[in-house]
Amino acid sequence: MGESFLESLPPEEKSRLAYIEGREDLFRTKVLEIDPGKELSEAPKEVLVISRDPGSAAALMPVMEVLERDKSIKMKAVVDGRAQEAFERKFGVKDVTPQMALAADTVVGNPDVVLADSSTERGIETYAAATFREVPMVLVEDYYANTIGYLDRLKQRGMRFPEKICVMDEAAKKIILEKFPQVESSIEITGQPAFDRFATEDTKGIEKYVKTQLGVGESEKLVTIMSALEGRDFNTKLAAGLSECGPGLRFVFRRHPRDNISYEEYMRIFADAGIEIIDTNHLETNSVGAASDLVITSSSTEGLNGIYRRKPTIHVIDRELEYFKSGEIPPPVTLEASIGVFGFGELSKKVEEALNEKSALRAKIGQNMERYYPRDGKNSQRVAQVVESFLGRKD
Repeated sequence: MGESFLESLPPEEKSRLAYIEGREDLFRTKVLEIDPGKELSEAPKEVLVISRDPGSAAALMPVMEVLERDKSIKMKAVVDGRAQEAFERKFGVKDVTPQMALAADTVVGNPDVVLADSSTERGIETYAAATFREVPMVLVEDYYANTIGYLDRLKQRGMRFPEKICVMDEAAKKIILEKFPQVESSIEITGQPAFDRFATEDTKGIEKYVKTQLGVGESEKLVTIMSALEGRDFNTKLAAGLSECGPGLRFVFRRHPRDNISYEEYMRIFADAGIEIIDTNHLETNSVGAASDLVITSSSTEGLNGIYRRKPTIHVIDRELEYFKSGEIPPPVTLEASIGVFGFGELSKKVEEALNEKSALRAKIGQNMERYYPRDGKNSQRVAQVVESFLGRKD
């Protein structure tokens, strides 16, 4: 397996890999044994899971649930960030972290396959590719283009690409192939596992309950802003645009878990524009999304969650944001399954159209949500089958 990847890094990069922004005390990288009391068959196969961000955990946990039901598979996970919290809530775990957490090979051994999600930060998934060089990796992409940065880092380091990359749809595959045509044979269109839940979610029931809790009247519409680390300037312009909306709207702002700007500062930004934000910090983002009549974002996965719930969504395209400078448009907008807003001045008009169930625009995005974002609840099974193919379980 070679020496630990950690030994090749300068001290500041070791720190960046090992900790998440501002939470060194809580989110030190850990190695967790998943379901340590599970009854296993003789000579079980080993899957090592690598996860960091909330989106990563949401995409990988449904696959892990499928694999967990198999007695011939045991799992360990190298985690930090919000993924650690999610795993500890979802599974029975045993902390087997060695003194040097990122030297995971001391407790992991030599797994049969690595299951990972590409983080937006340089981190433990890069460590895994370097440390477990001869172990096949199955990479799950939780949002369009998230894989690009990871493949770039692997290329720069001269490391191999994942054996399989599981993507949500043809649009996701096309984005990757535009920059890395050499990985075409590795890409599998499986659907994004986190979206399986929408096949069975009682969205209307959640909506009714949450709106009652928040005091949102039957005649009012709940508009939720799902932040994606856009920062102060973007949200100041967003607030100004939304201030032109008519009456009958109630607003929610959901701060991204990795945002270093405080919730209170964002509240001041919207208050300065005359917009009252309902405090939903006591609720999970999932519940707020289900209750929303309209979801506004720039690039958050929560925009896709809204589409799978068949909620109207608006993607605000600000050319000043780094990920839009190259002219990229979110695929849901290109497919006309979401409304694209390319100037803050047109925001209020688009909000009105999105909330009008009789508008032509609302009808068009409704048709395209059904066409391009189907819900069969089997994405997790398809990814699990890809993992199992490296365990000698599937052809």
